[in-house]
Amino acid sequence: MSEKPRYVEMQRCLTILRQLQRSPADKAELMEYVRIEVGVEAYGDDAKLADKTFARDIDRLRTWGVEVDVGRGHQYYLKSYGDFNPVSLTDEELNTVAFLLETFAPGAPQAEAVQQFLQRVLDWIPLGQRDAIGLSRQRLRVDLRRRDEDDIAPVVQTAVDKAYNERRRLRFWYLSPGQADGAPRRHTVEPWYLHFDTMRRHLYLDAYRLHVSGPLGEWSQPRWQKYRLGRILPDEIEVLPDKLPPMPPKRPRHELEYLLAPEIARLGEVSRHFDDMTVHPPDEEGWVRVTAKTDDLFTAVQMLLGYGARCRVIGGAAARKMMEENVLAMLKLYKLPA
Repeated sequence: MSEKPRYVEMQRCLTILRQLQRSPADKAELMEYVRIEVGVEAYGDDAKLADKTFARDIDRLRTWGVEVDVGRGHQYYLKSYGDFNPVSLTDEELNTVAFLLETFAPGAPQAEAVQQFLQRVLDWIPLGQRDAIGLSRQRLRVDLRRRDEDDIAPVVQTAVDKAYNERRRLRFWYLSPGQADGAPRRHTVEPWYLHFDTMRRHLYLDAYRLHVSGPLGEWSQPRWQKYRLGRILPDEIEVLPDKLPPMPPKRPRHELEYLLAPEIARLGEVSRHFDDMTVHPPDEEGWVRVTAKTDDLFTAVQMLLGYGARCRVIGGAAARKMMEENVLAMLKLYKLPA
């Protein structure tokens, strides 16, 4: 076979991969995209031969290690880059990625967008370089662990780091104070982020929860959840062979609307706690209205509670409801009339 057909084969496959990086697509859409990028002759005029050539292109991607599956509506989607690692970074670049991963933890401005971009970079590099990033992050994180007020079991630290660095699912028993029976539950999660909460002074695993099992059986209600490492039990913690998808699941976005008292906003400087945050002009009494969005409603409400009587949440519905529940609970605690 001449070099040109081999080159065209590779171009077709890489074009399909680039499109699947953006979004799932069916065969017709992928073939049309290839014809636009590579040329109208990419699959020729014979429909049957074109279909066979496209099928070989998909098989070739899988041969490279790229995990391509077919979902609803016969749409192809990128499940994982698998063993396909087309990029290599220098030591300086690896340290930079490690630094950005730690700096743009959940809660930092544009954290989700930065983390998604960096996770894509991690997908492209060899496993050995991912391990090197993990070691760099460990050096950055070691002081945070020392500041954690919990006693984190070494086996938990090792398993969490391994699952996180290799981007694999994790299963563990978790003891939550929210369970009235005091019994641990077994969680199966996708470990996406690790961060140190400076207010609570604990290290957290920010994960996408897939399954939970406990005394009442097993249930599946996928959602994002933060796990305090000190409450993960060392017994039977497992790093599973299942790899994480290329991108983390989307987080729910919650509307926030609140008023800040004049003594907080008098100088025109309002702390920017959230993404997509807008500070509106003060009203006649000097109160400033702030609108924002958050993907961590619990933390957002706890932070606004810190303003005390100098902050009033007026929307959105979920934030207002959670704030009201907190205020009513405090009224009962202090035995004041509602």
